Amino acid sequence: MQNLDPPSSGMDKSTISSDEQRQHHARPYDHPSNSRFIGDLNPEASLVAEHDPGSGNRDRHDVGIWVGRHTYDARHDHDQRKRESVGANSPEREGLISGEEQSPPSAIMNTQDRDSLVDIYFERLNPLLPIVDEATFRNTERKSQLVIYAMCLVASRDQKARRYLRFLESPEPLTQRAFASRVYASLRWGVQLGRERDKINLIQILALMSLYSEGPEGTVDASMHLSQAIHHGQTIGLHLGRSSGHGGSQTRLFWALWVLSNFNAGLNGRPRQILDLDIGLKLDEAYEISAPGTRILLAISQLLTRIIGLYQPTAALDIMGIEEDYESFENILDRCGAWDLEQNVITSLEIYYHGVAIISHRARATSRPLLPTPSSLRQELSALQIVTILRHISPKNLVPLPLIPYGISLAVSTFYNQLRSARSHIKRTAAREHIDSCVQALEQLSEWSQPAKNMALLGRKALDQVAAVTISPELRRTSRLHAGPAEWRPA
Repeated sequence: MQNLDPPSSGMDKSTISSDEQRQHHARPYDHPSNSRFIGDLNPEASLVAEHDPGSGNRDRHDVGIWVGRHTYDARHDHDQRKRESVGANSPEREGLISGEEQSPPSAIMNTQDRDSLVDIYFERLNPLLPIVDEATFRNTERKSQLVIYAMCLVASRDQKARRYLRFLESPEPLTQRAFASRVYASLRWGVQLGRERDKINLIQILALMSLYSEGPEGTVDASMHLSQAIHHGQTIGLHLGRSSGHGGSQTRLFWALWVLSNFNAGLNGRPRQILDLDIGLKLDEAYEISAPGTRILLAISQLLTRIIGLYQPTAALDIMGIEEDYESFENILDRCGAWDLEQNVITSLEIYYHGVAIISHRARATSRPLLPTPSSLRQELSALQIVTILRHISPKNLVPLPLIPYGISLAVSTFYNQLRSARSHIKRTAAREHIDSCVQALEQLSEWSQPAKNMALLGRKALDQVAAVTISPELRRTSRLHAGPAEWRPA
């Protein structure tokens, strides 16, 4: 997420032994075409940069890091080995299918399970991102099966959905990721075959598929699905307001795509795909026709639109944050009339709000401010607020949208930066504890979220390194006076 100064404490690169350094630099260099880009808005950036050769040589104008394919793919080796170790005829094996198979296995569900997942979708998810209009869907006699399965894909992550995650030939429920993998493969197959001709249905399917990310190509596929959804929306003029005869449902669909476009720019390091100058609709009118939860997401996305400018290639180097006119979460709730929402919905949106607030400050290694600024204080306080929230609510009760692990992961990145740069022993200890709290939450969310699992693994690895080697304060003082290698003691 950020460019960082060399650490002054226990996470210094000098803690790596000479043998480890030789192994580290002996890794093969990846040609740019074999590398993957992780933008500074992605919380993985600061942690991955510590373990990938070549990613540390960054220009001040850089907006992220290029990670070697060997480093990126290594994060998924465990999942691949798990796939290979599962029995060939087990339900888990049938769920965790490869995207390269010629045709996916059947994903047919019984009507009761399918309808229950659809109900969960409309109860928990659609009030925030109104991708599918419930009234239109309920009143349509011949419903699109691909739209139904796309809703089931997203709803399967919810805690209430566990007992419905099964198919006709497998009466025992699958895990959330196994079920979603099979449904996603079936959806992708259907879309590629052109089985959905209705443009609105196709936009809905692709937008819902963009909320799913699994495997090494997951973020690429998610971004591509959203690009296709936006493309089809522009083809039929969603951005121009040519939907007055649809009761506002298509307008709400457009603004859901706008929210996802901004989020995709942050998480997946892509340029924004819907620019304000190209929109023929008024955002104020979107607030009028949207539910309170959607209004909150619109407000957060407005903030994110401003923040993204800090991370663009043309961003001014002397501007390190949004210092003025930054709306508080409580004020957003007031303005959106959202205090009556369920508490776990408000909490979920608050985590996303604070995640976005974290990236409203972009510290640069070459120009760290001597005094705190409003944005740097906001960053630190927002990370602390996320930890406080996680101490009072189970992550499994949060709304299962990728916005949630994104916010928690940004808190991990912030505390990791504090751990590396803080000189105070108390502050380093607190940072370790905060990272551990966030990692535990991400480990729970990893039951359905691959990005949460990736960040949990990176965070746990950082904690293990800190536990293994901690520099002695006495040694730090004497090392300034005497030359020679530092000695290390267990934490």
